[in-house]
Amino acid sequence: MRSRGGIGVFSAPAVAWALAVLALALTREPLASEPLAPPADQTVCSPNGLYCAVMDAETKQTTVLREGRPHWQRSGWFRDAFLADDGEHLVVGYRGLDLLNWDYRPGTVLLSFWRRDRLIRAVPFAEVIEEPARLRPMAGHFLWGRTLGFDKSGRFTVETVEDRRLTFDITTGALVAVEPHPFRR
Repeated sequence: MRSRGGIGVFSAPAVAWALAVLALALTREPLASEPLAPPADQTVCSPNGLYCAVMDAETKQTTVLREGRPHWQRSGWFRDAFLADDGEHLVVGYRGLDLLNWDYRPGTVLLSFWRRDRLIRAVPFAEVIEEPARLRPMAGHFLWGRTLGFDKSGRFTVETVEDRRLTFDITTGALVAVEPHPFRR
């Protein structure tokens, strides 16, 4: 720091470095070895904003509201949930988000597609990941990919560590498209 007439002046490189450190501290994601946050109340809304799913961590109830009024309710609290524009379909991602436990099984469910309180389809790990050897080892977990949400056509998308983007029909849970896509973390 230099002084000009009693006022401290920092050099441009020092300011840039300090801002970079601050930005990194504020935007970093939790480390894989850090436990997930305990369940807390959360709300997710449909892309069109007409519907919102309010998930109560204490009662483990999810209530879908249409423009603020109850539309339907189901049991369960979900860490990774997406509500479709029709307010009827809910897609739930893996409970560990993008990190699988070391002892995962090929039948571990990574996605589940629901219509209100009725399961349409559970999509297992073996249908999402073709080559388990490409999973990225982390501290105590494997990174498998991530849920992205709905595309412009209302279909649900995920990216995998295999550099693939998978697209699913939300009404059936069927895989409808597989595209190469660089996985960005």
